[in-house]
Amino acid sequence: MMKALLIVSALGGGMGSYEVEMPSMKECLDARVAIMEQDKGAKTLCVPAVAETDKMEKFFSIFMGIVSRMKELENERDLQGTGSPDWQCEDCKG
Repeated sequence: MMKALLIVSALGGGMGSYEVEMPSMKECLDARVAIMEQDKGAKTLCVPAVAETDKMEKFFSIFMGIVSRMKELENERDLQGTGSPDWQCEDCKG
């Protein structure tokens, strides 16, 4: 099920804009119609909403991809014999 975000902007009354997360796109569209019937001047928009957990999963997926790629590069360097055993660059050794 796709959640949706209902954005309502009404001209007049100084309301500004209002956003509410809806359980589904269908419910958002139904609410949009109801709002338009009440106020013809209102601007409404339904957009897909992304849950915070989805954002975090994507972030950590990208992060783990970077970590995995760094490990692959370290392993390639070790196989080529260019890595130092104590993981320090030649300039860093004292």
